[in-house]
Amino acid sequence: MGGLVIDIFIGYFVRAFSNWWKARGSKQWSSTEATVTADPTESNGYGGTKVEVVYSYRFQDELYTGIHTEPCFGSASEYMQRFPSGRRILVRVKPGEPDVSVIRDDDQEDGILKRLERIGAL
Repeated sequence: MGGLVIDIFIGYFVRAFSNWWKARGSKQWSSTEATVTADPTESNGYGGTKVEVVYSYRFQDELYTGIHTEPCFGSASEYMQRFPSGRRILVRVKPGEPDVSVIRDDDQEDGILKRLERIGAL
């Protein structure tokens, strides 16, 4: 049992690190509006639960699609409710590689930092 818990922690941190690595420096990337094209999906496997959000966006008159995979510790339902099909979100687009994009939590209206600012915690 202890080994399974350690495997889940390791898998979670590998996914979280992968997201961070992909998004490093993205705060300076161009932002553009995207639309979530399908309801998020939840899956379980190595590293625990993950949620996939599929979206499309236009950048320099070209249409692109992206998939954001979010590792979730515990329930994924709150994260899934934030990104229903049809929701408009902001994504960051990598300079010189417009097919590479990321969803940054702090760009979203309901991101954790904006929620903390609204209640005066920051």
